[in-house]
Amino acid sequence: MSQVNPERALYSPEEAEFLSKMEKRWARYNREKVKAIRSQLGPVDSLLEIGCGSGQILKGLARDVPKLVGVDENEERLEDASKNCPNTKLIRAKAEELKFHEEFDVVLTSQMLHEVKQFGTIHQMSEILRAIWDALKPDGRYFLLDHIDPGEGRVIIEVPNPTEQLLLEFKSKFLLRSVWIKKLGKGLYEIERRDLQDFVSKTWSFNSPMEDMEMKETHASFSKEEAQGMVRKAGFSPAQFITFTDIENDLRYHQIELKGKTSPWHRKFLLISSKISSSAF
Repeated sequence: MSQVNPERALYSPEEAEFLSKMEKRWARYNREKVKAIRSQLGPVDSLLEIGCGSGQILKGLARDVPKLVGVDENEERLEDASKNCPNTKLIRAKAEELKFHEEFDVVLTSQMLHEVKQFGTIHQMSEILRAIWDALKPDGRYFLLDHIDPGEGRVIIEVPNPTEQLLLEFKSKFLLRSVWIKKLGKGLYEIERRDLQDFVSKTWSFNSPMEDMEMKETHASFSKEEAQGMVRKAGFSPAQFITFTDIENDLRYHQIELKGKTSPWHRKFLLISSKISSSAF
């Protein structure tokens, strides 16, 4: 495992250790990610994942891609990755400091850019997208996988008592914005779509080392138009936009029932974009 100017990582050692313990719970989500990526991957010789964490996606792609490289800024997460995908080259570095030049058929970021958007700067985001553009071969593709914004609107839900208590706990703890919920009756609430999506995807962090960070960010991160506009500005041509991870599974886990005519929605997306001949930088 090589290093490139390592600095303080996004996650502390305690946070990284807790994330490692959560991997089994997230196995289904990782399988969904790998399936979505595979569906669009096709024959490629090389793939770079920036923000690879514990290497779960790289592990899932090991049989499909001869040359895999993973980058992460957290030493503890890369130690886990070295166990999960021992034949993958791993580099400890900040994404914006990478210096690859036309080496990869595909560059992947998975649930990484939403953290840059919320905790980083506009300049940092621009530098990361530049590093991705530089790393791709002339005909390379960028796979952006992240949380999708479900948009405005309210839904009615029915929840059992234990979930009701968790919902009220979430309302009191979430710091990014004011959570809008209205009690309509016993176990019956009206709630914003974005608040519901953040709730069901963040209860795992309650009373853990990750709670402070999770309560300051949203998993309603990018609209389709925002994601496409961002990569287009960085010198890419957006092509396929795929949504996956049905929120119905998360609702079922929390024993939440959608009422009325509201249909469940997908809460993650994969945007595939082609590198165009000249960079926007």
